Amino acid sequence: MKMGNYIARPRDDHAASPGRWNVLETLLHDEAFWLPANNAEARIAFAEIAVEHVLAHEDIRLGPVCFVTITPATCAFPIGDGGPGSREIKAFRRGIGLAARFNIHVLQQIARQGMGDVPFIGMIEAALYHRWSPSGRTREDWISWHCHLLAWGAHQAELSAALAPLRRRHRSMREGLASVHVQAVPEDDIGRQFLYALKAPQKLYRVEYYKKPWTHPVTREVKQPGWHTQKDWLRTGQRIRMLDVIGDRLLSDLLFGNREGTALARAISDEALGPFRAWERQQPYAQRR
Repeated sequence: MKMGNYIARPRDDHAASPGRWNVLETLLHDEAFWLPANNAEARIAFAEIAVEHVLAHEDIRLGPVCFVTITPATCAFPIGDGGPGSREIKAFRRGIGLAARFNIHVLQQIARQGMGDVPFIGMIEAALYHRWSPSGRTREDWISWHCHLLAWGAHQAELSAALAPLRRRHRSMREGLASVHVQAVPEDDIGRQFLYALKAPQKLYRVEYYKKPWTHPVTREVKQPGWHTQKDWLRTGQRIRMLDVIGDRLLSDLLFGNREGTALARAISDEALGPFRAWERQQPYAQRR
């Protein structure tokens, strides 16, 4: 599982620059132990702890297990750095924009309400859409806040039926595409699927209209005429923009659960934050974060 591709030290010649020093701080080696979501070392350590807990969970081992993705358009916002201005001005706009200021608890509540009594453990993630909004083409890039959930105790068909009201209430980033996707997870694939939920933003999303059938040059997949979403690896400047959107959010805040999954998420965060809390107890009160 690819957990890297982070920016260690932005250069002066990048097309974008982070807007706040505290965002740059989140990349530093010495800051990893309080779990900033932008930090590569923190992501890797957190993933190792989380997967170990998930694979050891008795109810998850019993199954059935499903992987659920929820992408409500109500949680999508312009990144806010378009228009004229210097890199510094654009970075400032980005840092105070709607996407960066999104309250992740809104999305967590949507997921919990939609899942009802089904236990899950999940992670919040942000996706960068190039000049595309829920209303269609736009001059601005948008951020789609969404979540990936590992759910257990319900089969794919019954879970999909239970999520039907959520699917009706919320549209996705693209017309005709469901805002909720459910797939069954084989027993030997649970770890890999949960690692996918824990990854940092990796791809840029482009929505294109194909007038004729198109064949992917590598996979040979044939796409029929119509709207399709393409994915490209984020470039350096795009990754820097994502730094400001993620900001100083913590992995322990992005991880959440439902019913038994709440206790599981708390146990993962408690273990991962152990070194930080030990350090914090040794500090004078005025110096604590």
